[in-house]
Amino acid sequence: EDMYQMSVEPRLAPDTEEYIDIAFEEGVPVSVNDERLSPADLLDRLNTMGGRHGVGRIDVVENRVVGIKSRGLYETPGGTILHIAAREIESLTLDKRMMKMKDAL
Repeated sequence: EDMYQMSVEPRLAPDTEEYIDIAFEEGVPVSVNDERLSPADLLDRLNTMGGRHGVGRIDVVENRVVGIKSRGLYETPGGTILHIAAREIESLTLDKRMMKMKDAL
């Protein structure tokens, strides 16, 4: 638990939801909750918002180039929120075939 710096443990997160409105222009996120932000500030804001709810923790076993496996613990609250938001937009604009093709790439 000590290695996580941006997020709380999900079971310790608040039991209330927090709504986030992300605006995109030409596929690029430009604002959070009607506040226009630079890309770095936008990601920082989403890291803070998601982090307090335990969003974006990833625990994976990875295959290394040298042939060994290693465990990786990562946290990316803002990146997770942006990924989900972008996928939602894609689900409204791309047909099923294109979504499958995009996922394969």
